[in-house]
Amino acid sequence: MSKKAKQHKATVPGNGLAVNVLGNSKEELNQALKTWKRKLKNAGVIETCQEKREFIKPSVINRAKMISAKFIQQVRDKREKLY
Repeated sequence: MSKKAKQHKATVPGNGLAVNVLGNSKEELNQALKTWKRKLKNAGVIETCQEKREFIKPSVINRAKMISAKFIQQVRDKREKLY
């Protein structure tokens, strides 16, 4: 059975983040764990968990957004002056 066919059989209908373990061997369990971790990473679950470990004040978040926006605007202005 090809790798794609195994991944297709391992998916659970109706639940995008769930994975079935197809057999009893260690390799099949490792494959299911890899697939599950990849699905969690692509869905952004891991990032949100890491962000919510510690409270960040809204003012700090807004300040960081403003600093990055100013930097991006400076880069765009310099690029416009060159052309």
